Amino acid sequence: MFYTELTFHITPYVEDIADAIIAELGDLGYDSFSYTHDGFKAYIPSKNFNEEHIEKMEILSFFQSMYTITWEKAEIENQDWNKIWEENFTPILVRDCILVRAGFHPTIENIEHEIIIDPKMSFGTGHHATTALMLETILDMKPEFSGKQILDMGCGTGILSIMAAQAGAKEITGIDIDEWAYNNAMENIATNHIDNIRILIGDASLLNGQDHYDIILANINRNILLNDMHSYVNVLNTNGYLIMSGFYTEDIPIIREKAEQLGLTYQSNKVKDNWTAVIFHQK
Repeated sequence: MFYTELTFHITPYVEDIADAIIAELGDLGYDSFSYTHDGFKAYIPSKNFNEEHIEKMEILSFFQSMYTITWEKAEIENQDWNKIWEENFTPILVRDCILVRAGFHPTIENIEHEIIIDPKMSFGTGHHATTALMLETILDMKPEFSGKQILDMGCGTGILSIMAAQAGAKEITGIDIDEWAYNNAMENIATNHIDNIRILIGDASLLNGQDHYDIILANINRNILLNDMHSYVNVLNTNGYLIMSGFYTEDIPIIREKAEQLGLTYQSNKVKDNWTAVIFHQK
């Protein structure tokens, strides 16, 4: 099988910008990525490549107003994509309290929280601003997580579920539509020796109202959040929290309007590189 390789150049280079574009490309069917000194490479089976999809990416238009972003394509033969990804995955430290690393990285002594993630092709390594914001929010809300039932929508690698478990949550349910994410999350949960997380394959249609949660985490994207927020609220306990990310600060008004229509109360938000995480409360 032949793959189409897209090489993106970002000037000045910002890793969070690369991660944001990678996340969007993942939604378009790109299944492998590797970082370069000034951007990244993205891969898709050549039979699925559509140049028009790239040209119409809203996120490119948004960032091109602030950065110089160019790309070129080439056709290559199949490779060991996981090996390429792992070679380019670097550990991160969130507020000097949370270390996110792969199994082949060294640990840091006396770190408060350590999460081992072997990412494969799943989204959620902590490198992207939205994942870091969600990790910080869980860290800030550790007392609220203690002994609680947690739902992690779009769980990806399982990183937020694992952090919730380390924050003292009683039980966590993670849901992701991607089978690869399911398998990767299960591997990462086992690697981190967590026994109170279950992972399901599917979307918000799995929320049938039989199970309810004290805190719901949803790091997805604006349109999915707006479409599925009612399903989240239907399974959110009184005095519970809905914590969402995956959208820009300018999207807060429309997210807040929808949440307040559903009876939630805005509490606060965090911002990083124009991405944001917002906390709503079900009083």
